[in-house]
Amino acid sequence: MFKVQQEDMLSFYFNRSLRLEDILLKKNEQYKKLAKDQIIRDLMDDFRKNSNEHIKTLNDRMKKLGIQ
Repeated sequence: MFKVQQEDMLSFYFNRSLRLEDILLKKNEQYKKLAKDQIIRDLMDDFRKNSNEHIKTLNDRMKKLGIQ
């Protein structure tokens, strides 16, 4: 029977989270281009900054844990 190691699960979920953040950034950029209201565009910039912070945090933790 196949046994999943904790390291494999961590790697899978960290990498999945990174992919989802990347998708979120791309969608956010598309919506920002469509937005006509400056308040909405500013809000989308805040979302982009938040996603970039999440990506940095995920990468830092992966590095600490030795996950690629």
